Amino acid sequence: MTVEIPATMRAAVYRPGNLNPVTEHVPVPQPGRGQVLLKIAACGACHSDVLLLTEALIDERTYILGHEISGYPVKFGDGVVGIEEGRLYVVHVIVPCTKSTNGVPPLEDSDGIGRDGGYAEYIVVDQRQLIPVPEGLAPEVAALAGDSLITAFNAVHNVAGLRPGTKKRVLIYGVGGLGHQALQIVKSYGATVFAVDYKRAARELAVQLGAERALSLSEITSETTAGTFTVDIVIDFVANEQSFSLAKAATKGNALNFNAPASKIVIVGASVDNLPLNSAEIIEFNTQVLPTSYGSVDDLRNALQLLADGVVKPVVHTAPLEKVDEAMNALRASAVLGRRVIVPSLRE
Repeated sequence: MTVEIPATMRAAVYRPGNLNPVTEHVPVPQPGRGQVLLKIAACGACHSDVLLLTEALIDERTYILGHEISGYPVKFGDGVVGIEEGRLYVVHVIVPCTKSTNGVPPLEDSDGIGRDGGYAEYIVVDQRQLIPVPEGLAPEVAALAGDSLITAFNAVHNVAGLRPGTKKRVLIYGVGGLGHQALQIVKSYGATVFAVDYKRAARELAVQLGAERALSLSEITSETTAGTFTVDIVIDFVANEQSFSLAKAATKGNALNFNAPASKIVIVGASVDNLPLNSAEIIEFNTQVLPTSYGSVDDLRNALQLLADGVVKPVVHTAPLEKVDEAMNALRASAVLGRRVIVPSLRE
């Protein structure tokens, strides 16, 4: 099958000093050895992009944003084997290599963060980054496995260490694009799940997805102060000074009870806040503070299976490529319920 590939494509480009990506026409990239040209079907909009587009975090490089990508192979470089033209794939955005590139960690030199990403019509990726999507999943849903769901799965399964059959009490702090998916994983494992979010709509969504309770900020503050609300694990998808303080308060139930497993605070959210922490405090309250980000190729396969099995049913809102600015502004304003996904084939 011959696919006509244009010379140029639309893309949302990060340029240093701009607080929104610049939509422009750029050349369609060409695959080299071991690489595949992917026609992008969908790319999720992420708070990480918003963080990149702030004055607090300046990246001097220029590149196409977007790192939650699904698409179809349309052109192959030499040496590519096992990749099927016309099949839907999700991209594991960490480029396989034996060492960090240019002295930066892998996540700072990955697709959409340092390298050209998915807010475009095409992308070139290494064949080893492509994971096939199970039959029946829509591209805009499958794409979420490539970042938000793989990250949520890694936080829940690998870092928090939860397994099916658990009886733990777990608090999901922040019921956003990642948090509402993590809540469904935790619930499927058998835990008693609580949620906290300052937005009423997010709290209502949490209850619909199976949370025992969804607390407002004033409720969790008063109940943790009174000692009437405690959990074993907090998974913090906000990770600012306020959320971390409340997470500590919610996990104080194991204070000096060294016969009980340590409480855990799993930090997933990214902010520029300094988190209030001292060693005496976490020792006294027998709490582990565990940062996490992204996940392995196997985690991506597991994330796709969660979608295929209907364990996780993400809330998805699609938008055309020309609406990337609006998606970033909506994320800044915390006005997205679920996940906003850019679909290049959509037109205004």
